[in-house]
This record gives sequence, structure tokens and C-alpha cells, in this order.
Amino acid sequence: MNETKICVIGLGYVGLPLARLFSTKYKTIGFDMNQARVTALMAGHDATLEVSDELLQSALANGFKCTANIEEIRDYNFYVVAVPTPVDKNNNPDLTPLYGASTTVGKVISKGDIVGQRIFLVGKLSFKRIA
Repeated sequence: MNETKICVIGLGYVGLPLARLFSTKYKTIGFDMNQARVTALMAGHDATLEVSDELLQSALANGFKCTANIEEIRDYNFYVVAVPTPVDKNNNPDLTPLYGASTTVGKVISKGDIVGQRIFLVGKLSFKRIA
């Protein structure tokens, strides 16, 4: 593998801090389907307050980028999926965000790329179900 270029899919309370931290050592891009969220992050503000404006602005100044454009993540080679896995009233997981993120990654990965998932799995969910 050549230069490690990391793409974090999902810029929520897990994905954004993770992407910001990766960006201190590696070329990193964050991908989120919510264009309004991406616009706010690129302006240097995280409304969830998971990453301080100072740290976010520093990361942006040093090359970190956020996007909602799938084409901008195509040239990356290490993908981390960090999307929510909400549950219903019976604690059954809704895997829609995970399936959507996996579909997104599937459209851009190349042979030799690495994909990891950073999700919380509830008790009723097995790895076989998402594999």
C-alpha cells in the first residue's frame, strides 16, 4: 500500500473526533451525507461540540476536509465506517445507516483497500448478520 489516506464515513459523535485525530498523522477526509453538517464543519464549527472549534479549525488549516461528494473519497485507501446503529422500542437494531454506508464504500473501494467499521453492536446482533 502506498501512502495511507483515510476516509471516515459518518461525522457524528464517533466519526468526527476520530477523523480529526487521524488527520494529525495522515491525509484524512470525512464523509457525511448531510450537506448542512458538512458545510458547518468546513466553516470550522461542530454543533454537537464533540470537537472544539479550535481543534476543528486547526485540522482544517492542516488539510483535513469534510465532504458529502462521494467522488472526493474515491482515491482514499483506508475507510472507517462510523455510523449510528439505533434500536427500536424492542431493542432491535436498525442497520439502515450501516447498510447505506457500506453501499457508499462499495462504490469507491479498489483492490487492496481496507475497510473497518466502528459501530456499537447490541446484544441481539451477531457479526454473521452484517457480514
